[in-house]
Amino acid sequence: MKIAFFLPLIFIFSISTGQTNKKQIDSVLLSVMKKEHVPGLAYAVIKDGKVIQKNTLGIASIPFNVPVTNETVFQLASCSKIYTALLLCKLFDEKIVSPNTTLKELTDSIPEKWKNITLLQLASHQSGIKIANFSNAKTPKEAFNLAKTMPFEFETGENSAYVSSDYWILLHMIEKITGMKYFEALKKYVLQPLELKHTFVNNPKTGMFTDLDIVPQQAQEYHWFKNDNTLRINQMWFGETDYAAGGIYSSIDDLTKVAQVLDTKSFLTQTTYDLISNPVKLNNGKDGNYALALIVRDYENHKIIEHSGGPALADFVKFEKEGYTFIVLTNNRGLFPYLAKLIATFYIDGLSKQEPPVGWE
Repeated sequence: MKIAFFLPLIFIFSISTGQTNKKQIDSVLLSVMKKEHVPGLAYAVIKDGKVIQKNTLGIASIPFNVPVTNETVFQLASCSKIYTALLLCKLFDEKIVSPNTTLKELTDSIPEKWKNITLLQLASHQSGIKIANFSNAKTPKEAFNLAKTMPFEFETGENSAYVSSDYWILLHMIEKITGMKYFEALKKYVLQPLELKHTFVNNPKTGMFTDLDIVPQQAQEYHWFKNDNTLRINQMWFGETDYAAGGIYSSIDDLTKVAQVLDTKSFLTQTTYDLISNPVKLNNGKDGNYALALIVRDYENHKIIEHSGGPALADFVKFEKEGYTFIVLTNNRGLFPYLAKLIATFYIDGLSKQEPPVGWE
């Protein structure tokens, strides 16, 4: 009798706690949205592969008064690299290439110092090649050739630096390896196997007239212009040269599935999962600043695997030991990416409440 009485109490308590968290989280997020002029957002909390919280708030498109739904697709900006991580790892798992495949094995007519750069070094920002002005490049090959003109800021493997030419080179290599455009390769190796049906690119052609592919259920991007006290449409353009680094549109439903397969390791092998969940070593044996495509660091004595984009168009934060992943997608390009860690305070004891840095606009 005692056992039969005790178990329902635990069940009732856990449901009540979950409902309380949702109400508290929604209240806090609505307050932030009002303060920071965020029209709409979606969020999810995943624990050990199970979705324990997911909700949408606000408006995806102000002119059409369209609410955010679980299938609304948001611009991920630099958080797109989570898809590059999955694509590369799948190419490694299927033995199409390896993390240590070098550029000289994949292509010719490259600078001598490029020849021994590996795919893993590119993916972890270790090439040392200074970033080019890739807005001048219309095709991945043009971007690749532009990168070849750039000097080195440090010797390959001696350091890691986010602002580099690595991901434009990497995209061109992925296209050579697969014989497909980057997004077509992403669909074949990642989106279709995982049944991710709300992830797209829009292939902009800009000029006096701008042509875009139609992205179903796309959230419009906005920015609050403080000096004018005005919210305006503020689009970020990513062309076909950029998609390994940024420019993927995706929904909270799809990114939740990504978090689940990372938890369950049902899509990647342990070997490739380790590449995206641990810093890649430098030449001196010390940890670099990045894993494969993602950022791995200590956050208030917790190991986190994360990436944001926009800033704050997308934020994906995985607390590995605790088993929690927190995802927030918004359509305000100027917000500091702190909302995923703010939600984390409702689930992980001892975390400090997050706020934007002083002076952030």
